[in-house]
Amino acid sequence: MAKTRKYNDTLIYILALTCSIAFCLILTSPGKTNESIDGSTAQLQSVTLQLKWKHQFQSAGYYAALEKGFYREAGFDVEILEIQAGEESIDKVVKGKAEFGIGMSDLILHRAKGEPVVALAAIFQHSPLIILAPKFGGIENIHALKGKRLGLEAQSAELLAYIGDEGISQKEINLLPHGYSVDNLIAGKVDAISAYSTDEPYILLDLGIEYSTFTPRSAGIDFYGDTLFTSEMQIKEYPDRVAAFLDASLKGWRYALDNSEEIIELIYSKYTKRHSLEHLAFEAKMSKQLIMSDVVEIGYMNPGRWQHIANVYEKLGMVSNDVSFEGFIYDRSPTSPDLRWLYISLAGITTLAFLAFLILGRFYRLNQSLNQEINHRKKVEVSREKLIADLQGAVNDIKVLNSLLPICSYCKKVRDDKGYWNQIDAYIEAHTDTEFSHSICQDCAKNYHPDLDIYDDSETHT
Repeated sequence: MAKTRKYNDTLIYILALTCSIAFCLILTSPGKTNESIDGSTAQLQSVTLQLKWKHQFQSAGYYAALEKGFYREAGFDVEILEIQAGEESIDKVVKGKAEFGIGMSDLILHRAKGEPVVALAAIFQHSPLIILAPKFGGIENIHALKGKRLGLEAQSAELLAYIGDEGISQKEINLLPHGYSVDNLIAGKVDAISAYSTDEPYILLDLGIEYSTFTPRSAGIDFYGDTLFTSEMQIKEYPDRVAAFLDASLKGWRYALDNSEEIIELIYSKYTKRHSLEHLAFEAKMSKQLIMSDVVEIGYMNPGRWQHIANVYEKLGMVSNDVSFEGFIYDRSPTSPDLRWLYISLAGITTLAFLAFLILGRFYRLNQSLNQEINHRKKVEVSREKLIADLQGAVNDIKVLNSLLPICSYCKKVRDDKGYWNQIDAYIEAHTDTEFSHSICQDCAKNYHPDLDIYDDSETHT
């Protein structure tokens, strides 16, 4: 039994050693680590998010991510910048002056020009871009823009696509700088302007000015709106940073849409008073209709829809038909951590487990053989003890013999001429209860007393 315990202890030791080696392999695997580190334990990474416009509810999700600590939890110290006059968010990101930016569907036009922009998430599922015109200007339909002055802002290529799809040449419209307010429109310096359906209409409503809006969606041109983007360099050199920033931003948007009133107060008190609380509330209401978080996941992008956008631009001669947009839509798969060391570790663990299995099998067979040998010896021991008991019983039986043992006195005298029979008689009488009866056997009777009528029981008497 001591040997069995020894073998069991050996098996436990081998299993513990195998598990320890496997655990160490996993811990020491040099796979890529997440660059996003909790600010409570390490220095935060400084990154810049370049907006495409001024501070307002249009960027609510990013404010929420910053103020509610989602960016900090992901390891970032984020600076959110308004766009300045003469700047474009795409240029800032491409030139490395900002790590992330907000753009429109014209991102795909910049990609076609060779600029390494990558769309991360389409926050607005439908573009808020519209053409806004006060009714006093007499513009009652899109074709009435011919010969009129249109203030057009940057990143409004989809409006040009809309106008072109309606059969209106750009030469038929007097395109002017936007001015980035409704002042020129109200003052009559322009007849219509590009605008956001979530923003400028509120100003006209507040002033009591009736207006008309013309949306590309009426012509089947349904583009994405505000889209979070970055550069190829960021994805290549800092893949974990991009993934973590995107996750934190989307978390911020979910919070902003679920807690609109709180974020409206935050924007008004901390970021800007350019819009009133009522204006921001109007913007929040209209934005939710375009973000459609109750229908699709926030930030969702359909590759087929981006291809449709490219096809529309191609139809209007804005994009060549041989342009490849591979890599334009963000895909996390290529940026997944290098799992080669994990696979190697798993292979090592599997090999160790197989060797341990063989060793365990060997010890198991040895243990079985040992148990069989022990059982056999136990059976032999039991048989021996039984034999000893039987012999002891026979001896005891001999000791208690109390029957008569007949001995022929003639044979005794003839054969015991040296006194051996007397010794035997004395020994048996001393060690048993046997009594001897001295008589005569048939042979001696015939030899010594032929006159006696003594016969064997099997003989026939006459």
